Amino acid sequence: METKTYDKVKIKTNDSMAIIEGSISPETLESHKKLVIADYKKNVEVPGFRKGNAPEDMVISHVGEASILEKSAGSALRNAYPNIVKDNDIKPISIPRITVTKLASGNPLEFKIEVALMPEFSLPNYKKIAKETISKKEAPKVTEKEVEDVISEVQKIRGKEKETKELTDETVKELGNFKSIADLREKVKENLLLEKEVGAQKKTRQDIIAEISKEIKLTVPKIMIEDELQNTRVRLDKELEKRQMKKEDYLKAIKKTEEEFWSEEKTIIEKQLKDRFILKEIAEKEQVKVDDKEIEHELNHLKTHYPEADEDRLRGYVEEILVNEKVFSNFEKENS
Repeated sequence: METKTYDKVKIKTNDSMAIIEGSISPETLESHKKLVIADYKKNVEVPGFRKGNAPEDMVISHVGEASILEKSAGSALRNAYPNIVKDNDIKPISIPRITVTKLASGNPLEFKIEVALMPEFSLPNYKKIAKETISKKEAPKVTEKEVEDVISEVQKIRGKEKETKELTDETVKELGNFKSIADLREKVKENLLLEKEVGAQKKTRQDIIAEISKEIKLTVPKIMIEDELQNTRVRLDKELEKRQMKKEDYLKAIKKTEEEFWSEEKTIIEKQLKDRFILKEIAEKEQVKVDDKEIEHELNHLKTHYPEADEDRLRGYVEEILVNEKVFSNFEKENS
């Protein structure tokens, strides 16, 4: 029989949030404490002893009882959390926010966990909305002026690098795999059209989700908005540090107060999360699946750019992007 990793819990749910309060027995906490001490004993260097050879009491004294107790609590809670959500049929969609409310040696560990749940909402006739939105899409066109503007820009750049900026059927071959000016013009037109088609597809997809979203009322879990805002703060601080720029100067450059900036970010995050929930619900209803090979391919590509990123979170991100792509792709195939 599997050992219980936690004691009885109380669960409250409201506004797409679950608040879990409970405790872990002193015996369970003690078992984790022994594992933590064993780990410290193996890895901590105590003056006067070779690594891994210091007596246990000296390791505890060196590290500190409080640090060991805190680490033991973290270990016990990490072990208990998956069982708590499984046993109580909770389906979290965010990283849990865990707070230790009472911690003392020889006593039960008391805790509170806040986690976001999938908001409950009804989908409108999303296929009809997608069809109507796609039907309004106009086929992108490239004008001769747009082609000429690109050619003129090429001539300017060439003029800085060569003695003459004049393009002929011969000199155009120096720019790349072009047979003549006419060939260059045709390839420029093709590239411009491709850019416009990609842009038009992106806008149509944004319009589809915006129109579906208008028909849905849902509460975005507060904890997810707060977590995303914190992630944005961290990214902004890193970017400003890289640029060697003060936050005040950045805000002055974009002509916003700090309050305005974060208010706008909150609105953007709330919309993005709402769109994610809607697309997730559509994908489940349509039983949209992604092949594991596709996920692995994209995951390996992303890992080369973000080697320090948590692999499980990166995998979740990749799967979500690929599933969303299939949802929109299906809409487009149905209405092509």
